Amino acid sequence: MALSGSPPGNRLGPYELGERLGNGGMAEVYVGRRAGPHGFQKRFAIKRILPQLALDSRFLEMFCDEARICAALSHPNIVQVVDFGEHDGELFMAMEYVEGVSLARLLRAVAARGQRFPLGAALTIASEVLRGLRFAHEARDERGRPLNIVHRDVSPGNILIGRAGEVKLTDFGIVLSAFVDRRTYPGELKGKMGYMSPEQVIGEELDARSDLFTVGIVLAEMLLARPLFPGRNELDMLTRMYEADLRVLDRYGGDLPAPLTAILHTALARDRERRFQTARDFGDAVRGVAGDLGMTLNEAQLAPWLDGLSILPS
Repeated sequence: MALSGSPPGNRLGPYELGERLGNGGMAEVYVGRRAGPHGFQKRFAIKRILPQLALDSRFLEMFCDEARICAALSHPNIVQVVDFGEHDGELFMAMEYVEGVSLARLLRAVAARGQRFPLGAALTIASEVLRGLRFAHEARDERGRPLNIVHRDVSPGNILIGRAGEVKLTDFGIVLSAFVDRRTYPGELKGKMGYMSPEQVIGEELDARSDLFTVGIVLAEMLLARPLFPGRNELDMLTRMYEADLRVLDRYGGDLPAPLTAILHTALARDRERRFQTARDFGDAVRGVAGDLGMTLNEAQLAPWLDGLSILPS
């Protein structure tokens, strides 16, 4: 299946491609516009496989896996896939367009200002991501059979924050599930550097608790405004993740409320039996601490702060 690098202005099916929003190891995402009668027009995020991978059957199968999984996940905290098609031999996925920023960009902007996330903002984002993960982890097929979904890539680049403060998890491109065939070879490392669980680092069998560990990383980095597992090189970072080395948290998190520090240590336990066992448990703990601190976690914790940062698209 040949894939050409379509510049902005080209079409995929009924969608006109605009500016590129970003690209990863397997695919790239463009703004897509679909026009209709009487001036109707709507924006989507159009995902397509990178040109250099277009003839690799494994990547094509993974792309189809992602589309099938996302089609089964309809939840406010998960980016929705609304269309999946083929145009001139090229597969594409149309997803809801989230007008806002990625958490990765938000982290960079806050760190560049020498600031940290407000507690309410960090806890709201974590709580909403956990709502989306809870839905994915508990999802069943039409016969009621568990899909056993593990995202495997919960990282700031895959968490989107909308203009109104909505939080959405995206990119199920390396998902594990009973719903799809296994695409990982023995010894193959899949995940994002800095955002993997200890068991993920060494290629062990994963379950939902691996995703909860990475949510713990994301929450800690919002609260500290610095990487939780820094390193001189990839091996150093992998070692720190495998050992669940929390020296950064202990060094820079001394001013965090003690109950919140306890939540992070539980989420980031090296032994998965000592972690939160479900996204529901983790989310309840986050919302419980917020309640004890007198906070209500909702979009109101995010939208005014985002506006003040002046990083939202105009």
